[in-house]
Amino acid sequence: MANLDQILRQMQQQIGFAAATARETQTGMQNVSGDQALIRQELQRQQRDLQNVADALMRVKASGGQGGASISDHVRYIESIPGRRVPFDMLVDIPIGANQTAQTQGTITVSQDGPFVAVARFAIFQSAFQFQFRDPQDNSLAAFQGRSFGRYRPIHSVNDWNDAGAGYNPVIALGAGAPIFASPSNHSSFRTMEWDGVVEFFNQGAAYPRSNIQVPSAFWVSENNAPFQLGALDFFERGETMQWRVTPTHSNNPAAGNVSGFAAGGFYPFLDSQYDVQEGVSDPFLAGVETDPITRLPDGILTIGFHGFRIIQPPGPVSMT
Repeated sequence: MANLDQILRQMQQQIGFAAATARETQTGMQNVSGDQALIRQELQRQQRDLQNVADALMRVKASGGQGGASISDHVRYIESIPGRRVPFDMLVDIPIGANQTAQTQGTITVSQDGPFVAVARFAIFQSAFQFQFRDPQDNSLAAFQGRSFGRYRPIHSVNDWNDAGAGYNPVIALGAGAPIFASPSNHSSFRTMEWDGVVEFFNQGAAYPRSNIQVPSAFWVSENNAPFQLGALDFFERGETMQWRVTPTHSNNPAAGNVSGFAAGGFYPFLDSQYDVQEGVSDPFLAGVETDPITRLPDGILTIGFHGFRIIQPPGPVSMT
């Protein structure tokens, strides 16, 4: 039977073990409480951040963004750009010389007054037809302007409904105003100084082109010569360079398709004379003359560009507030 001292020692050991276990439990509880406090602090910080973001979004929505429009408006809508709208035509003149079939170009830079927005495109061709006559007797020269000089002509021949319609007998004027010569083989039924070609347009400030191939001039305008409405508003920023590259598909008033040398002597009429009747050119029959005394200069000016509006803005960065 255990004595009292042994019982007391056993009780002290059990009490000591229980106390150690209690201390360990207390320490663990304190660690858990610390972790919970850190988690609570992190959650509170995230809640504050989310609230700050929500408040900022509410302020943007309440103020309508910069300049009274939402952020999405500035990305999607030209109407949101500040400035005064003024109708404007952005045009460039491209001279097309006689016998020219090579590509030529014209450029224009959008000024710092404000961006340009194109809504339609158009073009026209102005005749500058001139000719001179060299007298075979004294070799003197006389210069004249053709009937179409200064007149505007279409930029395509789609509406030439009188093609091959010269169904008349050869005519030789014998009365006042002679000489004149016209023949179904020598008098073109096409319109004098009418331009045909292909057009390429480049915005030097943008990488994306405006067409996948060269655009025929018949597609650059609508109907006979009406503006062609664009598929979308075309925006050009201040300082951007607009460039048109045009390539005639035939020379002005070409001699191609004409006949010559079927009159007496084997030279008259001359090859270049098929538009003489339209232009008021007198290319008379001169016996024994092998060289055409008429020199024709069918020069012209292609005016091409866009119709739209300018957004007039003050110099420098535009305030959006």
